[in-house]
Amino acid sequence: MIGKKSRELQSSAHQKISYQASMKLVIVFVALFLGTSCAFPERHVRSSSSSSGSSEKKKQPHIVFLLSDNSGWADVEWNDPVGVMKTPNMNDLARNGVILNQTYVQPVCTPTRAAFMTGYYPFRYGLGHAMIMPAQPMYLSKEYKLLPEYLKELGYTNHIVGKWHLGFCRWDVTPLERGFDSHFGIYNGLIDYYTQSVSIFDPVKQLFGQDPGETGLDFQDNTGSMFHHQGTHASEHIGKRAVDLIERHNPDVPMFLYMSFLLPHFPFQAPDRFTNMYAPLPVPGLQQYRGMISMIDEAIGNITNALKANDMYEDTVIVYLSDNGGPWFFGTQWPLRGAGGSPFEGGIRSPGFVHSPWLEKTGYVNNEVIHISDFFPTILSLAGGEPDPNLDGVDVWETISKNKPSTRTTTVLHYDTHPVSPCTSIRVGRYKIIDGRYDVVRNITFNVDNLPSDTWFPPPELQNPDVPNVQAPKVGTQLFDIEADPREINNLADSMPEKVAELLQIAADITAGSPEPWYPNNVAEVANPNEFFNGTWTPGWC
Repeated sequence: MIGKKSRELQSSAHQKISYQASMKLVIVFVALFLGTSCAFPERHVRSSSSSSGSSEKKKQPHIVFLLSDNSGWADVEWNDPVGVMKTPNMNDLARNGVILNQTYVQPVCTPTRAAFMTGYYPFRYGLGHAMIMPAQPMYLSKEYKLLPEYLKELGYTNHIVGKWHLGFCRWDVTPLERGFDSHFGIYNGLIDYYTQSVSIFDPVKQLFGQDPGETGLDFQDNTGSMFHHQGTHASEHIGKRAVDLIERHNPDVPMFLYMSFLLPHFPFQAPDRFTNMYAPLPVPGLQQYRGMISMIDEAIGNITNALKANDMYEDTVIVYLSDNGGPWFFGTQWPLRGAGGSPFEGGIRSPGFVHSPWLEKTGYVNNEVIHISDFFPTILSLAGGEPDPNLDGVDVWETISKNKPSTRTTTVLHYDTHPVSPCTSIRVGRYKIIDGRYDVVRNITFNVDNLPSDTWFPPPELQNPDVPNVQAPKVGTQLFDIEADPREINNLADSMPEKVAELLQIAADITAGSPEPWYPNNVAEVANPNEFFNGTWTPGWC
């Protein structure tokens, strides 16, 4: 049946091409008969002789969306308080583009990725609680049409390189069935970079550097698993694939490249040439972690060079963000409070930039509040589509490109009604509230009570850091004036009860009618890679 359908599509395509060619021939003869000139419009026209000296841009830009995995606020040169980070390629793109200073993501991986792919807050479809675990039978609902599906209808070629982490227990929820033309990377949230494997039933141990027990391979090239890269660092292959896709791409066809880095997520592993860029440090793993950041930087530099070499750079919009804050203890969020897995600024405020020749204003820091969901309608609009006005995301292109005020006044930072970690966090104007439990990852690890996700982590090189002597109860209400107090030191909840009530009512209105979090506690035995799938993580078990 597949072969028959393919032949039918090919036949239809050939007929369409033949018809179009015939019509063009007719138009040429008519033009010649009338004594007029005739030229067929092209989508990709460059003019070096225009009086302004600038090239004419095509209507649909290439989009390169770079998303790192668990990197912190101070992991980039422009936010680094001690000047140790080596990210020259990112720094060049950021400083010659637009630095994003108040862009928010979700506290953990899956919800952030879901918000970007849908343009809606993750609690709308039950994914606001925590990340999807390997043998957990859950996924991003098919009821929501994803960004690459819309872009495909607009003529884009779409590629995801790296991490998916939106569920894979069914084939029809994997990237190739959700609008992407290719996927090179992993389905899950983490792997060992050299074995390309992840724990079957206890990935939390792997997350914390302990023996994960039985593992299964998760390194995919479209619908096939790859064993032959074992023993080499997965991210080197991921970077090479992104460059290869650009080099082979026809620049006249718009491309969406979702470069979803695995780096610098646990476990902390980097080739020596990156680790040795940094001095040995008293914090275990920090030298390797910083080396992983520089791996990201090199990959971004290679991607940028490939865009220039293939005549795509002038028509490309490049966006960089992290999916949530960096890990605990490393000081990567300094001077912000908290870390990944919390709704404090250090867990949800992402370093970022937008770089493009299409920007009308560059070389500045944008201080408007932006949410990860905003990039869905922004990209779709740039591509020539019409976003649904009911999206949670708003088009922020003019906010970024022209430094105009954002239309966003309210941002839901985290909303979870799961009984182990109920929490509401919302920002309205300058005020932000955290109401409930702030340890978001409580459902996935026994270590959560030992993770100080409500404090400040200065980098070890910082002399005499000003660490506030403030600690909040695990459950409670905290209100902050983010404009006056971006470090979230002074809890105003007791002194401003009216503001607390106002923000909670706004949150209640926005979240009314949302479903309960979808987070099945059962681990699917039929997902076992070694029992059923030749040692590989494979869809088709739920």
